Amino acid sequence: MVMNDEELMSMIEQLTNVFEDRADQGIHPVSVASVMLAVAIKQLRKGLDDNEFNAIMEDLTENRFSEWENLTDEELDDLLQDLDTENKKVIH
Repeated sequence: MVMNDEELMSMIEQLTNVFEDRADQGIHPVSVASVMLAVAIKQLRKGLDDNEFNAIMEDLTENRFSEWENLTDEELDDLLQDLDTENKKVIH
């Protein structure tokens, strides 16, 4: 099941709150992001077959995500749709 926009925004808000709460406790954002990334990778490993998992890891290790920072929402949606079709994986 793919999340709708409202569910995505809710999750983004929740994760942002985690960062802000930990920052208030003096925990560096890199530490928080590292834990979130480790959990995300573990969940991807559990939920995807080897080809899907490897395709996502390859996208990340190729540093393709840095290209996404300057995209408009529409361009990002198009890119994610293309990646979904290209790699036959669910992006979110």
